[in-house]
Amino acid sequence: MNRMKKLWRDQSILFLSIPYLFMMLGLGIRLSVVHYFRGEMVAPHILFSAGWITCFLVIAAVLPRLYGRIVYGLLTSASIVFCIGNIISLGYTGYCISFNLIQMAGEGKGYLLDIALNAGLPVYLLLFVTILTMVLGIVRFPKERLKGRTCLTVLLGWAVLHTCIPFLYGPLKSSLHWDAWRNPRNVYAEFNDKNKSLKVSGLWEYTFRDFYITFLKPEEKQTAEESAFLQQVFADESEASPNAYTGMFRGRNVIFLQLEGIDSWLLTKETMPNLFALREQSIDFTDHYSFYNGGGSTFNSEFAVNTGYITPFSYAKNAYLFNNNAFPYSMPRMFGALGYSVNAFHMNSGSFYSREINYSAWGYEAYHGLRDEVSYEPVLYELDRTLLTEPSYRKLLFRTDCPTVSYLITYTPHTPFTTNDGVGAYLAKERFGKAVSLSEEETAKLFASETDRMIGLLMEGLRDSGLYEKTVLVVYADHYLYTLEDKSILDRYKTTGNNLINQTPFFIWSGDTSYVAVTKANSQIDILPTVLNLFGISYCPLHYVGSDILSPDYEGYVVFPDSSVYNGEVYVENGRVTQVGADGSTDVDALCKKVNRMIRKNDLVLRFDYFRTKGY
Repeated sequence: MNRMKKLWRDQSILFLSIPYLFMMLGLGIRLSVVHYFRGEMVAPHILFSAGWITCFLVIAAVLPRLYGRIVYGLLTSASIVFCIGNIISLGYTGYCISFNLIQMAGEGKGYLLDIALNAGLPVYLLLFVTILTMVLGIVRFPKERLKGRTCLTVLLGWAVLHTCIPFLYGPLKSSLHWDAWRNPRNVYAEFNDKNKSLKVSGLWEYTFRDFYITFLKPEEKQTAEESAFLQQVFADESEASPNAYTGMFRGRNVIFLQLEGIDSWLLTKETMPNLFALREQSIDFTDHYSFYNGGGSTFNSEFAVNTGYITPFSYAKNAYLFNNNAFPYSMPRMFGALGYSVNAFHMNSGSFYSREINYSAWGYEAYHGLRDEVSYEPVLYELDRTLLTEPSYRKLLFRTDCPTVSYLITYTPHTPFTTNDGVGAYLAKERFGKAVSLSEEETAKLFASETDRMIGLLMEGLRDSGLYEKTVLVVYADHYLYTLEDKSILDRYKTTGNNLINQTPFFIWSGDTSYVAVTKANSQIDILPTVLNLFGISYCPLHYVGSDILSPDYEGYVVFPDSSVYNGEVYVENGRVTQVGADGSTDVDALCKKVNRMIRKNDLVLRFDYFRTKGY
């Protein structure tokens, strides 16, 4: 240890560490584009970086001077490459690099030189400074070697410290907790959101973990029985048969309106006149269920509508953690293959539920989060009208040079339902001209009316741009209004004794549609195949777990997270059958077998990334 102290005293090792400090600073500045920060991640980030840097320098210093210089130069050069690579990638794409991306980068080789040449002066300056200080470090490399015993002590100490550092992030939350996505310990442990992982753990810890997970970590293996099951499930991948609704909306634009918390009892002529009028001119799915499954019920519906799959039933993993899976038959990819421009719009940052990364994985051109892109007073972000008054969003929503898919996620009907402050106080003062105190039920209706105002602006924009007759709206709620504190409100409006409480609005509107009521039970997993058929997009039914509701072969049932099932006739829970106005014709055993098969297919496809492994 005396030699170690002497080396630090003559500042040789201090010179060796300078390029690493510049890399930490430069990458830290660039990581500001990742809109995620928690105070708990600061200490682990610093300790991980300091630990790896110390190990690099000690390994180099234990070698004879010539070899030490070479090893130091190689380790530092590699660090510079990964640091600058991440800075450039974050600047150009918004995403950090990973070994998976490097493996698939063959098609982009022709663009790499152009990107490097246009990286910008700050990147060039950082590159120059790190290389210069690396060279100075090589010149001033220590003449005295560290003893092997000192090196071993440092490395063993690092191994112990490395094991302990993750505990500094705080406790690990259940992966099904709704906000596990923003808990630093979960970000580190799950390593699904690469941007957050890099920001949480630092360049070197991130790079080594990424290398391990990409190349060394044993893959989860299917059993022979699971493999046989999936082979049987996907045995006949023929296209869906046409029906009376096939191609009804072929070639039109489509806007998916995912309505935050718009429960069935809120959709009335008095509370939401614009939305009510649209439903009166639509294909109305009167027995629809947006069920809560896993953490983050809003994103759960986004995942289902976009991919045709749902959060796993049989194991705990949130839907937003499947961003590394392949979804070749996702909604944006199916429309994008026909030349549609596909964009998503919401008030929240792209880091929330890792939406930016997930929407990119599904095939969107971009996820647009108001908090990331535009500066407003805080309350304005929570007003749904802002999605329609923001000029840059209107330009994309009402563009006429190509067919478009727009995915709008509203926000206003969100807790807390109070007029004491925030958006509630703003809306109450706007409506009544002064501060008022409303009940929770009245406030929920006030919030819903703000969503309805947005819908009015949307329809006005469609008319003004000449897109009214060329656009279809797919309208559904993400979940029932379970966020109410006073649950007796729901008792007055809904069946609340079982999962039928999840009944919510779902309808598909177009300017030339006459009202049609579709009464078969369905859920959010059935939306995608139904829409694909209406737009005349050829698809294989086996690629999804839901079905086209408008097909004459559609059987009509909903399976809930606890594996209870409802088919519009019977409700089956834990083997107990409850008649719901039934004629007794349901074969309950056959229904349960279909449900179990669907659950197993859903969970195995997601667990083993079926479409990627099969090369679709």
